[in-house]
Amino acid sequence: MTDTNHLPKVLIVDDVPGNIKMLASILADDYDISFATSGAEALALLSNQEVDIILLDIVMPEMTGYSVIQKLKLDPQWQDIPIIFLTAKNAPEDEVRGLQLGAADYITKPFSPAVVRARVNTQLALQRMNRQLIEITNELLNERRFIESVVQTMLGPVKIDSACMRYWMKSVEKTSGDLLLVTEGSNKIQYYFLGDITGHGLSSAVVGPIISYIFYSMSDRGSSLLEIINELNHYLVTKLPPNVFLAGCFIGVDVQNQQLDVWNCAMPDVLVFRGQQLWERMASHYQPLGILDTPYGAPQSTALIHGDRIFFLSDGLVEVFNPRGQQLGMSGLIEIMADMVTRNLSLPYVHEQVLKYSDSGRQKDDMTIAEIHV
Repeated sequence: MTDTNHLPKVLIVDDVPGNIKMLASILADDYDISFATSGAEALALLSNQEVDIILLDIVMPEMTGYSVIQKLKLDPQWQDIPIIFLTAKNAPEDEVRGLQLGAADYITKPFSPAVVRARVNTQLALQRMNRQLIEITNELLNERRFIESVVQTMLGPVKIDSACMRYWMKSVEKTSGDLLLVTEGSNKIQYYFLGDITGHGLSSAVVGPIISYIFYSMSDRGSSLLEIINELNHYLVTKLPPNVFLAGCFIGVDVQNQQLDVWNCAMPDVLVFRGQQLWERMASHYQPLGILDTPYGAPQSTALIHGDRIFFLSDGLVEVFNPRGQQLGMSGLIEIMADMVTRNLSLPYVHEQVLKYSDSGRQKDDMTIAEIHV
């Protein structure tokens, strides 16, 4: 005798007992069968027992199959149960209406036993796969949340040791691919680093703690900024996959000697404003870190005076397109920043204007902008 407790549960809803008897005979060997002869009876039965699939007639008195499926799809308890319409209505518009209401399939009378079994088997297999997919997705989400919490704990808050710096960061996801590090190096030189790791989100953020550790530990030992750059590059090349690299802007500010040193490695231009005018643009002169294990050389340098304002940023603020397909680019961003400087506005103003320019009006990449006031 078959143990029906472990068989998939099928509910047949039809006002004609002969149809119920025929369908039950087709499916009885492989399924646990229950039945209802009206829509109201079906809804009452579903309130007291679980079913895996419903075979639903359309033409029934008092409550049609269309009315039944509309009620089922509105209730979270029932809305995921696959429903197959069984009906003599075989016009294309009838089938379209049934599918639009949420039916998983549509079988016309007279029934072919092989077709009924195949359609039921298919829908139950899809249901099992959907449940497995939900379980796997939830498991991956839980693992992701755990890794995110670990990464954020390891990174900690941005360490701003410079009283003359302000910054603004906004990531697309919980964990950012942009990394901002600040410390005081040898000879009282302020070290600033803004990095943009390949991609964004968790896959890139997990690299952040490694970069942070090398940056701070080497600066604490008195290493120069160039030594830190070369060590970071060597580590990325030798330890990480070839598709992981780091665009980075390394800035050294020697306040005592009023000198700015910049190693721009595939980041947007560093901008120096003097008064309310753009004084200097320092474009990228080096390739991203993590591609070739070759040493980086001398920085771009410029003399500073009291009151200069140095801006550096990630490419999420420039690689933005308007509805006509035109990119904002550095020239467009400079106009926004010049307006911000002239009007003495806060850094989030830049983000607001960038989103206004965007075709979607929403952020698609991590965005960071930082300012050093000399």
